[in-house]
Amino acid sequence: MRIALHQFNPQFGRVEENLDHVEQALTQSGGRADLWVLPELFATGYTFASREEAASLAEGLQGETALRVQSWATTLDTAIAYGFAETDGDHLYNSGAIIDPSGLRLHYRMLHLFDREKLNFEAGNLPLKIIDIAGARCGMMICFDWRFPETARSLTFLGADVLVHPSNLVLPWCPDAMITRALENNVFVATCDRWGREERAGQSLRFIGRSQVVSPRGKRLAQLGEDEDGSFVVEIDPHEARNRQVNANNHLFEDRRGDFYVNEPAS
Repeated sequence: MRIALHQFNPQFGRVEENLDHVEQALTQSGGRADLWVLPELFATGYTFASREEAASLAEGLQGETALRVQSWATTLDTAIAYGFAETDGDHLYNSGAIIDPSGLRLHYRMLHLFDREKLNFEAGNLPLKIIDIAGARCGMMICFDWRFPETARSLTFLGADVLVHPSNLVLPWCPDAMITRALENNVFVATCDRWGREERAGQSLRFIGRSQVVSPRGKRLAQLGEDEDGSFVVEIDPHEARNRQVNANNHLFEDRRGDFYVNEPAS
């Protein structure tokens, strides 16, 4: 399986401009991929001044962004994972989707909202899901979901070989933490971040870039810098994620001691 990531600096509210940028980057990449991963909220930007502003830029599953992504997927004969602001009736979600030439394959709503995201979006209400792409079993998480190891573990229990992770990271620890997520679950992790700064609504946020793909053994297979537009393609063997034998005597799942684990914090 070939996974490609594209990192860039989306301009807030300039949906057409951001979509045009990504279309040009994908079509001119020259690298054939089975799956492209784009950042969280890649078409709209991140720092909404209010829920009303978020609603004005949000789209449904048949909105302009989805239609453009569908056209890219068809033209390039690939699957594309991306994040978007979703409207569903009166509800708003920080959502993600994977679209391939056949249409929508996976729809996800971010479970763990970060900071002021809680003012604009509602927490996700869709179950975690795994789909097959080019022989690899893929699941999605978004940005701050990384801070909750249960997300990655749940996707792994569902059978994931690859964790697809569209992001708008502002905290510096995630790229290193995803090495741990890969190791503790023996999965590939593809984190596609953005870079740049947004200064809006009294906030100044700097996004850290550093998009990467990590192997089940915790090796960075590729990584971009903090302040650059760029793409890369890596080839992985999903079967590397299916042997969870650590050594002759230890197995990641069979050695679990669920009867001793605590599921809720002490009051």
